[in-house]
Amino acid sequence: MIKRLINGKCCQTNTQKKKHIMFKMSMPRFAEPIPNVTVSIGRDALLACVVDNLRGFKVAWVRVDTQTILSIHHNVITQNPRVTLSYNDHRSWYLHIRDVHEEDRGWYMCQVNTDPMRSRQGYLQVVVPPSIIDKETSTDMVVREASNATLICKAAGYPEPYVMWRREDGDDINYNGDTVCTT
Repeated sequence: MIKRLINGKCCQTNTQKKKHIMFKMSMPRFAEPIPNVTVSIGRDALLACVVDNLRGFKVAWVRVDTQTILSIHHNVITQNPRVTLSYNDHRSWYLHIRDVHEEDRGWYMCQVNTDPMRSRQGYLQVVVPPSIIDKETSTDMVVREASNATLICKAAGYPEPYVMWRREDGDDINYNGDTVCTT
């Protein structure tokens, strides 16, 4: 009996070449896209990759922008202790990132070592709640009536926060009947 693998098809013939049986072997395929994930800084993120017909092929997770290999099959490669891997039934592969940092934001790729390599990507969005940067923000000041005053408020966060000025009573800030620019 002679067996050959040609373009993903297994061909089998007997030594007298009287029978020829051909069946197609299914290559691994992604069962679903890798969903984009949004998490707040400091929380945990989970990226999922689901592959059907994996058989003897291996799954790897890669950080796209830095080309850092995070895991290969059952092994975590990265030295980052916040990154772990879990899998379920040789079909679902999960990349866990604990205590997400802002620099974790970016594209992550799940790839299967077929020839050519097959892959899917998902984006990890890290949101940072807005906070006022005290050292770059105006403090209390005394200004003579009818004089100009410049108030500065700087804030950080992602996405970039929008700063809005208001009076304590909620009314617009006016000068001589005109609303003052508060951008």
